[in-house]
Amino acid sequence: MEPLDRPASLAARVANNLRKELSGEYVVGGQLPSEPELATQLGVSRGTVRQALTMLEREGMIIRRQGAGTYVHYISRVQTRVEHAYEFSDLLRIAGFEPSIQLISFENFTLAEEMAVQLDVEPGTQALVVRKLFLANSQPAIYCLDFIPQHLINQPYDEYELQQPIFDFMKQRCGQSTVQNLAEIVPQVATKELADLLKMELGQPLLRIDEIGYNEEGGPVIFTRAYYKDQFIRFSVLRKRI
Repeated sequence: MEPLDRPASLAARVANNLRKELSGEYVVGGQLPSEPELATQLGVSRGTVRQALTMLEREGMIIRRQGAGTYVHYISRVQTRVEHAYEFSDLLRIAGFEPSIQLISFENFTLAEEMAVQLDVEPGTQALVVRKLFLANSQPAIYCLDFIPQHLINQPYDEYELQQPIFDFMKQRCGQSTVQNLAEIVPQVATKELADLLKMELGQPLLRIDEIGYNEEGGPVIFTRAYYKDQFIRFSVLRKRI
């Protein structure tokens, strides 16, 4: 008969337990308790904890810094195909986070030439710009700006509706649905405004995606600029040799 709780299997169980705790309770970038403290909390040896942490380190879930401790790295970070167009809340929910939306502002905006060309309207056209933060477990994860030409908005609306996913607003108040999006990926560093909104350091790298949404007739109906924090969102793309 094999002995119960062999070190390897016990370490795997401890790693699985920690994995669940990290996804639900720890703040990204936060420090974990020391190995002796974890051993006491979990009722196992320090060696078992060390093996479990090694497993999590290999997965990229934690970072162990010599002399400084162990820190959460990318907990349940979304890694999805860049060509898949998810609604932001769904994207965060898939990762196991509890998503929420914070409306920052909404106002009329005069489109400059560059953005007017993207939306196939004349420069100077009025648009509704909606600025929102998408939160993952109450932490800022995505900052989004949506630009919708005013002439597409054919029904009155209230502020509450703008706190919902923009695709719902487009369908209900514009009679428009996007069937495909054309996206441009732009590397960027955090300005002071972005750093304040996303609670990150000034100059820290961000992923920016500029996206045009097209309706069934092939007409552009919305321009979206979204800034993603790497702690929560990372995209992959399948490339083929031609």
